[in-house]
This record gives sequence, C-alpha cells and structure tokens, in this order.
Amino acid sequence: MNAMILAAGRGTRLGSVGRNIPKVLVPIGGRPLLARQLEYMAREGFSRVVVNAHHLAEQILSFVESYRGPLDVSCVVEDELLGTSGGVRNALPVIGGGSFLVLYGDVIIDEPLTPLWQAHRRHGAMATLVLHEAQSAEGKGVVRIDPSGRVTRFEEKTHRGSGPVLINSGVYVIEPELVASLPAGTASDFGEDVFPAALEQELTIFGHRIPKPVIDIGTPEGLAQAHVAIGDQP
Repeated sequence: MNAMILAAGRGTRLGSVGRNIPKVLVPIGGRPLLARQLEYMAREGFSRVVVNAHHLAEQILSFVESYRGPLDVSCVVEDELLGTSGGVRNALPVIGGGSFLVLYGDVIIDEPLTPLWQAHRRHGAMATLVLHEAQSAEGKGVVRIDPSGRVTRFEEKTHRGSGPVLINSGVYVIEPELVASLPAGTASDFGEDVFPAALEQELTIFGHRIPKPVIDIGTPEGLAQAHVAIGDQP
C-alpha cells in the first residue's frame, strides 16, 4: 500500500515554532512527528510513502535522506505551495497506481487503518474520509453524512453553532482519478475544491468514523495537547 504525507505547509498557526521548523518535524515525545507517522505507516502495512515539502524543505529532505526504516520514503519539493489536493496531484507520478492514503502532516492518529480500507473497497468510493466527533468545529472542516455514511455536504471552516459535529480528521483513502484531472502546478484544496466538486458530479464519497479524535498539532493548543497525550513536556 502507498501513502502520501502532506508536509508542505508554512505552519503559521504555530507562531515562532513554525518559523523555525516544519510542522512535520516538531518533536513530540523526543521524536519528530514525521518519525512517528512513518512508524505508524509501517505498522499499518504500508510499503511506500511520499512526503511533500515547501516551507523549510531542506530540513524535510535531510530527514528523508537519513531515514533507515522499513519504508520506501521519498520527498517531492514544491517550488510554490500547491495546497492539499494540488500537492497530491503534483506527486501522483511518484505515488504510484491504485488507491492510496493521504495523511496530513500535522496530525497524530493511532487508529487501525484496515477497517478504513475495507470500507473504501466495500462502497466502491472515489474517496473515504476519516471522521471524528467534536463539540466544537472552530477552524475545522465539518462533514455531513447520510445514515449510510455517504457524504452529503462539506462545510469547510464555516460551521457556526454548538453541539456534536463530524470533523474531517485529515486522513483519506482516495482513488488517483480524483486528482489526476486537476491542472498540474495549480493550487487546490480537498475540502474547499475537490470534495465539493466531486459531490456535484455525484461521485461516491464516504465517511469512516473513528471513536477518538486525531490530535492536530498545527496550533499551540493542539501541540500542548499532543505533549500531554504522549506524556511529554514541551
């Protein structure tokens, strides 16, 4: 199985931390987040992982070049930021064919991925999104699903109101056709562009719920939460 880790972002929400180190290399429990993610990928049965880079790309390149684990890991550098789906489109020739996983480079997840792949295949979906429940959607993408789990609407960081909602966890299984038709070298975003367009085209997108939320280390609050969860001191 192949996967792509999105690590090109500037990390502006992290303030001074993000100016000095890519989010994906922020140390959690004494190890860079990327090391944890690759360990997770290997444990879940992946063989090939592509990491994209832009902000402080030389640090990510250096990490990938020094990696000695069981995975085949490569890095694709973006001269200009291409967004989440634009970055995946740019890396398609390196990722390889067939379904693949997309993992945002600022999240910590420890859920088994086999049920996600099984659900994706069972539904014949173009994309299957990992979702978790949250009481607040501030700064997050809200996903609406029908009783069968099929996605009906995206509210990308525009949701207002309280109460439990399903949040885009930043983990997807997608088919390469979903992004292959995007113009090469053009910026685009899954939540704002690709997924809503897929729904308009009546393509099948499903949600896969997990019991625990992922940890998003992209903000100071999320980073502090990650340190507590790992039993680490910032």
